Amino acid sequence: MSALADAPATDLAAQPPDPVPFAQPRPAGALGWIGVVLALVVLGVAVVLVHDGLVALDVLGGDTWLLAAADAVGRITPTWQVALVGAVVALVGLRLLVVALRPRRRPAIPLAAGGGQYLLGQDVARLASGAAAQVDGVFDVRSTWGRRAVTVDATTDGDTTVTDQVRSAVAERLTALADVPRVAVRARRASRTDGRGGVR
Repeated sequence: MSALADAPATDLAAQPPDPVPFAQPRPAGALGWIGVVLALVVLGVAVVLVHDGLVALDVLGGDTWLLAAADAVGRITPTWQVALVGAVVALVGLRLLVVALRPRRRPAIPLAAGGGQYLLGQDVARLASGAAAQVDGVFDVRSTWGRRAVTVDATTDGDTTVTDQVRSAVAERLTALADVPRVAVRARRASRTDGRGGVR
């Protein structure tokens, strides 16, 4: 018989089960604010159509809003104002298309330890700021997280070696991630009016 078969049942029961990986966070939609605007536009159109339908059925009195708006606008002839409005509408449409097709930023990065654990993007930025703040000569630091890189803005004492030290410290701290992002450091010398200390 195998060693596994000879092992007591109590030992097999005491073994911890394999960890269940967490679900991978999904990126937030790039059209969040556009969806709200479009929903309001559709709601407004629905209100107008319902009102005009009730007027046509003699449920409500008065004139329909569509006919009133058409009378207010009057006859539209080709002018430069009409062309300008068309150009603005076309630019808005192109802008919405670019936003819709823009690659979405990952909301989290998996940890190198595995187990299906992830670190949110803002926490990656905080991790970078914490590592940079421990470098001598750094007075204030702020980090931002992007799709491919973490950018660290540091206020230093002006020592030219601090930038490389910050980059090394942050890169070492981010080795805890399975997909280590590129580290970009932007350092500036502190002035007398700058406050001392701060991590963001």
